[in-house]
Amino acid sequence: MKIKLGMKALIVGAALFAEVAHAQSSVQLYGLLDAFVGYKKPMNGQSSVIAGNGGMTAPYFGLRGSEDIGGGTKVIFDLESYFNIENGAMGRTGFPHDGLFSRNAYVGVTGPYGTATAGLIPPLLWFSTITFNPFGNSFVFSPSVLHSYVGVNGQGVFGNAGEWWNAVYYASPSFGGLIGRAMYSFGNDPGHLGQNKWSGQISYNRGAFATSVVYQQIKYSLNAGDLDTVLPGLTTQSVVNLGMSYDLHYVKLFGQYQHVWDSISNGDVGIDTGQIGFSIPVGLGRILGSDAYSKSSGHSSVYRNTWALSYDYPLSTRTDIYAAVLSDRATRMSSGTTIGGGLRTQF
Repeated sequence: MKIKLGMKALIVGAALFAEVAHAQSSVQLYGLLDAFVGYKKPMNGQSSVIAGNGGMTAPYFGLRGSEDIGGGTKVIFDLESYFNIENGAMGRTGFPHDGLFSRNAYVGVTGPYGTATAGLIPPLLWFSTITFNPFGNSFVFSPSVLHSYVGVNGQGVFGNAGEWWNAVYYASPSFGGLIGRAMYSFGNDPGHLGQNKWSGQISYNRGAFATSVVYQQIKYSLNAGDLDTVLPGLTTQSVVNLGMSYDLHYVKLFGQYQHVWDSISNGDVGIDTGQIGFSIPVGLGRILGSDAYSKSSGHSSVYRNTWALSYDYPLSTRTDIYAAVLSDRATRMSSGTTIGGGLRTQF
């Protein structure tokens, strides 16, 4: 009888322990789909009517999880993959180097002393760019994203179009809304010890006001020693970005200033970019507007001006519809126009 009672207690205890362990761990499948139909004429290109991919947000799915290991510390991981809703292919449109998990692929720890991760991680400059403009991370309608990551006439930010491979990242705890972040990416190529990327950020977010300043320096784009193939003679690119937003309830204002230094063998080039934007609540929806202007100085002087206007209407907490128009102009190039409407849903 004692043996039977002991075995029963052991089984009950094991079951309770399993329930507690399960409660301390979590895994979540999530994602977003975004498709739009519209008219597109790129600068110096021909016009077309398209069923497009990711008008407001590039579609993706992800798998994230955490495990509580005690003392207020958790092990975390995140795996995120882009996919093209036009044809079901992996990756974003126009980014042939996108791999299976090219949006995020990292593991790390988070707790009272901050968060540290390692893997494939979007850089701090990317987060500042998409946070302080009303169109977020849209590669179709966001003037800030287009100027920074789809540059023309030698303008633009290099370094793998938003994600850094071989990266380590740290974020401090929040001190009254103030957070410090740092990031480093290794070249991972024998004989190229000086090939690296690094970035630092200080951000503040409290109440209606938010701001961020980021500095980034890169000495390779995708692979060690390849900056010269991206822009002939380029050895190092440095970027400083300042972003701000203020929510007045009847309108939310956005602003950014960015300066890029391109260290080039035949003469350095500086690129200044300014962006202003707004989000105005109208009924249940929002009117979004943004304008970005970039000008290069150095051995070549070129400009680019892009503006966009949109109306975004929520159908539910997870689904919205939108209509948007974008105009794009640059030195020695014919103007570009994009007009479209789309549906975006999260799961």
